[in-house]
Amino acid sequence: MTGYRANSKWNDLNELLCLQAYKKLEENNFPKKLLTELAKKIAYQSGLTLGSVKAKIGNYKSVAGVTGHSNASQNTLSMYNNYNHLNSSEIQELMQSDKYL
Repeated sequence: MTGYRANSKWNDLNELLCLQAYKKLEENNFPKKLLTELAKKIAYQSGLTLGSVKAKIGNYKSVAGVTGHSNASQNTLSMYNNYNHLNSSEIQELMQSDKYL
């Protein structure tokens, strides 16, 4: 992927975790309660703030055309373009295989 800012906790794995969360939301028709639950898990695991994780998941919703315009990063666009055809379980398998690196 393209570069991440120095000293940022964002990386390809955290991007994929957020894409996977978006896919889980999509598969379940976007229940609001699930967004918070998934975002909390990612924030805890990654060290990112809850707000940052929610915003990133929102960027995936925007890139997918579910919501309006966002300022999605090149990393988000690249991950979406490369892996949006996968479902949440397939993204999990991809992360476990390390083939996204």
